[in-house]
Amino acid sequence: MLTNFDIERIAKKLELPIIGVFSKNQLPNIERRIGSYYVNMMDDDKTDGEGNNGSHWVLVKIYTDFDREDGETCEDAKGHKICNALYFDPFGLGMPLAVSSFLKPFKPIYCSNRVIQNIKSTQCGWYCIACDYYLENMQDTENSTYLEDFSKFLEMWSNDPKKNLTLLKKFFKPL
Repeated sequence: MLTNFDIERIAKKLELPIIGVFSKNQLPNIERRIGSYYVNMMDDDKTDGEGNNGSHWVLVKIYTDFDREDGETCEDAKGHKICNALYFDPFGLGMPLAVSSFLKPFKPIYCSNRVIQNIKSTQCGWYCIACDYYLENMQDTENSTYLEDFSKFLEMWSNDPKKNLTLLKKFFKPL
């Protein structure tokens, strides 16, 4: 399983728009900005201090299709909301309350519901990084939206989570 330090290092190396790596209970104190949030489903007081906690990683992405740049505000010059959000969980589970509350200003919130990862696998961080990388670097067309690209990303996986581990390795091999 990837630690928070691993995720930060890999995301920066791949030049992903990472805002940070957080435990779900830290979200109420985090400023909402355009970019990627890697969220651990275990509260931060349950970790061992080294980023290891045996929990599960998900990806939360706040985005706008107007400009795929990170760190920008979610309002235009007139104060109108221009951002959307998506939630990727390779287990295909629904959002916990802490994440749902964090994303409350963004409606609708697009969520994955496909089971991509085997429940016994520890590759959740890698799946989240793959999703983020795909959304930022592998757009289906020049004018595709994040939602269209998110759908394409979800479609590329098999219905067999064991086969998806092989697909995941192939995804990262050229990187």
